[in-house]
Amino acid sequence: MLASLLSLLLCWSVAPAQETVFYKCTDAKGTVSMQNGTPCAAGMKQEIRRIGEVRTVPVPEKKKPIEVISEAPVYGEFVMVSGPNMKRKPAPESAELPAPPALFQCRTWDGNDYLGEQAKPAPRCMPLQIVGIDGSQAMGMGSACEMRDDACTAIPDAGLCDAWLRQLDDAEFKLNYAADDNRRERQSAFDDITAKVKASKCSPLAPVTDAATPTPVPHQNP
Repeated sequence: MLASLLSLLLCWSVAPAQETVFYKCTDAKGTVSMQNGTPCAAGMKQEIRRIGEVRTVPVPEKKKPIEVISEAPVYGEFVMVSGPNMKRKPAPESAELPAPPALFQCRTWDGNDYLGEQAKPAPRCMPLQIVGIDGSQAMGMGSACEMRDDACTAIPDAGLCDAWLRQLDDAEFKLNYAADDNRRERQSAFDDITAKVKASKCSPLAPVTDAATPTPVPHQNP
């Protein structure tokens, strides 16, 4: 019995630890859902959060180690892996344009992250559980909530262009999958973000400049 227990403990100690991957899925309507270990459905914006650490087995000295080049996983934060295509980059000719407006990385009371232009957005209502006099849940007796502020942090100047282009990609993604009842709203949001990006040094298109008007050549009589 002791030998079996020691064998099990030894196997457990050398087994690789498994990391947990959470998937944050956003559909075309902007609805957000969380999934544990299951990727998002096709056509949805997918972000991942890795929790834990993967142990590696030492490579025997007789074998030449294989060099694997990959980005280290970011733990604790969601990372975009699919959805809007981040193909836009600021055009070199746009460098002389003004800086874009400020953007803030915000988080709601229930853990949803978003980018916004307000340092202090309007408070949100966090539902509270109503308990009866006898300590039981008072179903059907009304509702209550506590107003909570979103936690927002200003994005540094060095990351503003990436953030604004990510906003533009996300707005375009939502517009492409808009329905009849929200197409006008999403078109307006896309146009607003596009105008702000094009007027700044983040513009992926070179600014249009007026060509110099050629000097007219006086007509000479033969």
